[in-house]
Amino acid sequence: MLLLLQVLLNLLTNAFDALTELNSPEKWIEISFQLNDKDVQISVTDSGAGIPVDVQEKIFQPFFTTKDFGKGTGVGLSLSYSIIQKHNGEFFIDKNCKNTRFIIKLPRE
Repeated sequence: MLLLLQVLLNLLTNAFDALTELNSPEKWIEISFQLNDKDVQISVTDSGAGIPVDVQEKIFQPFFTTKDFGKGTGVGLSLSYSIIQKHNGEFFIDKNCKNTRFIIKLPRE
């Protein structure tokens, strides 16, 4: 459970950092949970305009970061991805969302 909290903390920290750079009066972060027969889905969405496709392809790679030098190590999302995989789950970007949304799916068993 502690590792799953670490994943959520990482997503919230990244969302906060992204919104700090956002030039908009409307800044928000939303966490939602959905319980299905087979899995639990956790979504972390922020008011950002999404992640560019070229970045999406690399974002879960170790040491890849879009943050300025000294502000990020590029290990948070890759570690989070590994943690979710070890729990037999899925971790991905919602490409259909107009904002920035990460989705975690974990089996209920």
